[in-house]
Amino acid sequence: MVKVADRIADRYQRLQEWAQERFADDPREAEIAKYSVLAVCVAGVGLLVLVLFWLAVTVLTAIIQGVANGVVTGGTWALERVADWKLTEVVTTPVHAYITANAAGLPTGAEAIWSAWAVTGPILWLLCWLTGSSWSLRLAWFLYGTGTVAMVYSATPAGGRMLATGTAVLYWGVLSVFALRGIHRRPTTHVHPAPPPTTALEQLRTHLDEQFSDVQTRLTSMEAAVNDQLVGRRAEQHDR
Repeated sequence: MVKVADRIADRYQRLQEWAQERFADDPREAEIAKYSVLAVCVAGVGLLVLVLFWLAVTVLTAIIQGVANGVVTGGTWALERVADWKLTEVVTTPVHAYITANAAGLPTGAEAIWSAWAVTGPILWLLCWLTGSSWSLRLAWFLYGTGTVAMVYSATPAGGRMLATGTAVLYWGVLSVFALRGIHRRPTTHVHPAPPPTTALEQLRTHLDEQFSDVQTRLTSMEAAVNDQLVGRRAEQHDR
């Protein structure tokens, strides 16, 4: 970039010198040529800047898209692995079965609703854990957990229904320890002790001290002025 700018500046200088030599006899034509050269150089620099800006935006957009696709792919893979884990299948399998059984008449497919449920939980948990002070996020997390427990209870076979429901409540409670970590936090209040009250006698004493200090200052000033006058008179008498 620096080399390109140096080349443009060098070419501009040469064109200026050429215009001065070519139209040395006609100052008006020389000025027109100079401005024409300047306009051409400005247009070239502007075009170069636009091209570089377009390239930078294109490369940055490609990088952002690549990172976003990687994050989405990695997150989806991680959620699928967690959902397939034996300990979490106690919750995820009934939820998936409930969504599949009740999404038949909906415009959105069961897999899309299942993916939305699987992604919403970690996002709400992470937001609650990071902020720690938003009651709207806490309410959303509570409703999410309640709905999950209800789906587990409804879709689990009767033999293991209560155990699966209790396991879901246990998981949600453990996660809530971190999601609701700031629920009892209160703003810190600093209490500064009030200054001791002053009595009338103390106020009178303070006022008298101020008056005495003022009088003492005036007497000192008057004494200094008198001394100066005496010194001046003695000096006059000595001169005579």
